[in-house]
Amino acid sequence: MYYSYVLYNLEHHRFHYGFTVDLKKTEQAHNNGLIEETKNISPWAIVYHEPCGSKNQAIRRIRFYRTKAGQYHLKRILNF
Repeated sequence: MYYSYVLYNLEHHRFHYGFTVDLKKTEQAHNNGLIEETKNISPWAIVYHEPCGSKNQAIRRIRFYRTKAGQYHLKRILNF
């Protein structure tokens, strides 16, 4: 099973969106500087995730999160 996820960095007020099959390992990889996009900023915390039936569905969710409508949706859910 794939998961789409949203990471948040409280210090820099930044979001990062991705998908994975293992949420715990992915969060550790981001915090240990193993992921290029997030290696210069840490710590990251998974603030939202949702299960997806396939890799394609997870990618579609990430693309949605990156739109203005998706960001509005996430901010409502996360109370930002």
